Amino acid sequence: MCGLNLKEFPNYIITGHSSNSLLELYLTGNFYIEEVPSSIGNLHKLVSLHLSCCYNVKSLPGSICNLQHLRTLNLSYIAIMELPENLGELECLEYLDLRGTKVKHLPGSICMLKHLKTLLLGVCNYLEKLPEDVGQLESLETLDLQHCGNLREIPNSICKLKCLKQLWLAGCKMVEKLPDELGNLKCLQLLSVWETGITHLPQSIYSLKGLEIIRSHVDWLLRDPK
Repeated sequence: MCGLNLKEFPNYIITGHSSNSLLELYLTGNFYIEEVPSSIGNLHKLVSLHLSCCYNVKSLPGSICNLQHLRTLNLSYIAIMELPENLGELECLEYLDLRGTKVKHLPGSICMLKHLKTLLLGVCNYLEKLPEDVGQLESLETLDLQHCGNLREIPNSICKLKCLKQLWLAGCKMVEKLPDELGNLKCLQLLSVWETGITHLPQSIYSLKGLEIIRSHVDWLLRDPK
């Protein structure tokens, strides 16, 4: 149902799946939809939910956190300003895309997502800070913070992300330093810091022999695609 220009959320999808057999729901690009009904929480077997580019959706019902089997949640480029406080109840979530949203902060419960591997926050221009306990995301491999113009600092706890492979900070002009213990990220393969306020990198990261540091747009253009 991508790009069908639906006038409203298709409730018949939910009522028509009383057996809770629906696994994937794609509503990408339906920019007339303004509301996600609370009944979406009844789709208990849902594994993937894509609402990307539903530009007029301004809020999400708390019942979305009832989707205990959800692994992929794509909310990129919708108009939400906040997330349900109990988002951490999505215990199976592995992929969370919030790029281009208007969220100012992430609920603290997000740090309970022990299986989350990918967190995309690029172009979240209203995002002011990350949760202090973001280091509890023990499975996180990719953290995208590109062009978060209001983000000022990176929490020290990020150094606890032992599985982190990619850290994207390009365009975060307000970020002026990185935690000193960033070298603890033994799995880190890529660090993008071009167009940030960072002038010095912590000495500890130079012990990471497999790390590729992108300091400029030129570095990116010359990057060897692996």
